[in-house]
Amino acid sequence: MDSYEFAYFGRDLESLENAIATWCSQRKCRLETTELLEGATFRISGPEATIQEAMKMVRVWMQRSR
Repeated sequence: MDSYEFAYFGRDLESLENAIATWCSQRKCRLETTELLEGATFRISGPEATIQEAMKMVRVWMQRSR
């Protein structure tokens, strides 16, 4: 697996995006964000080990953004 995509419909979208972007900048991965009418989709691409780590971090990032 070389990417992971998820949608977020909560508050403070910018804070969540910044947290993920910072995390990605410290690893060899890329973040793509697509804004929706309400919320956004996020796609993280990179090495398989990084994607597996990102999948575990999603819940943490979302809890911090609430």
